[in-house]
Amino acid sequence: MPQIEVESALVDATQLKQFCLQLLTEADLHPEEAALVADSLVESNLRGIDSHGVARLPHYLERIRQQSIKARPTMQWEPLGEAVGRVDGDHGLGQLAMVKAADHAVELARGSGAGWVSICNSSHCGALAYYGLRIAREGMIGFVFTHVDPMVTPHGSAEPFCGTNPVCITAPGKNEQSLCLDMATSITPWNTVANAATEGVSIPSGWALDANGEGTTDPNEVTALFPFGGFKGSGLGLLIDVLCALLGGAPIGPDIPKMYGDLSQRRLLGGLVGAIDISRFTDVSGFQDRIAEIIQRWGALKPLTTGEKVLYPGEPEALKREERLQTGIPVGLKLIAQFNALAEQRGLQPLDVETSVAEEITSGVTSSTTESVS
Repeated sequence: MPQIEVESALVDATQLKQFCLQLLTEADLHPEEAALVADSLVESNLRGIDSHGVARLPHYLERIRQQSIKARPTMQWEPLGEAVGRVDGDHGLGQLAMVKAADHAVELARGSGAGWVSICNSSHCGALAYYGLRIAREGMIGFVFTHVDPMVTPHGSAEPFCGTNPVCITAPGKNEQSLCLDMATSITPWNTVANAATEGVSIPSGWALDANGEGTTDPNEVTALFPFGGFKGSGLGLLIDVLCALLGGAPIGPDIPKMYGDLSQRRLLGGLVGAIDISRFTDVSGFQDRIAEIIQRWGALKPLTTGEKVLYPGEPEALKREERLQTGIPVGLKLIAQFNALAEQRGLQPLDVETSVAEEITSGVTSSTTESVS
């Protein structure tokens, strides 16, 4: 997985979460909802998904200020059948709508064996693994989809149509060792490009096009990303758009208001969350034993590179989480300056940091099973 490298400082996860919580609470979120959003952002950083971590918070706060995101939405749950329903996010933060949808999907699955919940009137929700693993912890298989504004070129096109449109699928294992595939359908997350622009560094060649349809390494000139895997990522991204837009009544790719466009304009994003109750098919404990066996056999495969290990989907992120809980989370120095300017404006305590390091800020963790989200 290509990466960008920026000068950073290591910040304790608890300290970083508390800092985000005070900014969100000051923005008038309900305390429990502010805590949920702060947790989701810091969890993304802990797992090495810096593209969807705390770097997104200034954007959220600005949208709340401009009223395109409601600090206190009145979300609505609409049952549509024994196994299906819809969550109207009421233009609040996407994390709130996604958690509500995931919990309703689990509830529906307990009653009928499977649950599917569409989402409308939402906004950016961060990394999908947060919701997929929430479902896995209930002993169920999880599916999570979302879509965004046009950022990715269809295979063979010089201009975008769909967004980075990620998918997450989880299967519960034992001792928190669940399989978790969380990936964008673009070659890299758009927010990795946004992070590069914030920190003033270039992106690798082969990622993106500029407004003239030419390749660029300047993150400020990027107008479109390439899909991963050519026609495969391109086709998958389009079908995810169909699931998220057509079932929930949301706009499709080219009609979705841009994330980094007019910040006073609501995003109107859709999504789809599913849960399968394993117990309807087989014993859950036995299923988890088989997942553990798969993980063991996968990890025992001969690696291409001597001394390395073949990692199962979700393992690189779990290892990175263990590491960052011990060492701290790398946060770009320019982002820290932005955070502290926001804190000063609001009369809040700044984010204190001590150690400055050169650190790779990633869109995932380097491995063949890296998460790569929108």
